[in-house]
Amino acid sequence: MAFSKGKSGNPSGRPVGSGVSGQIRKAITDRAPEIVNVLITQALAGDTQSGLALLNKITPNLKASNEPVQFHIDTTKGLSGTGEQILQSIACGDIALDSGTQMLSSLAALAKMKEVDELTKRIELLEKKS
Repeated sequence: MAFSKGKSGNPSGRPVGSGVSGQIRKAITDRAPEIVNVLITQALAGDTQSGLALLNKITPNLKASNEPVQFHIDTTKGLSGTGEQILQSIACGDIALDSGTQMLSSLAALAKMKEVDELTKRIELLEKKS
């Protein structure tokens, strides 16, 4: 038997909620108010797991974030000098390793952009001369 594209071999399919997970969902849904009340009562009595279960359902997970980093960089020393200053700040503990690494990555990206700009200018000058 050949299958036709876009046609199901079982158009009726399995009924929604007929599996074990569907049955569990239905049982929880049917008794959700009772379950929530029990969790609240337990959390108020000091059960941290119940409190955590409630909080996990109503609050989003916190995402890791870096604090802003402020320190002096002498940009007159060029890109390599700036990179050395960032490495020195990491070594001295003025900035965290992950923040310093991100700054060095950004500096490398800036170097690439400057390189492309310089090459573009050179090509334009060569094209004007010819």
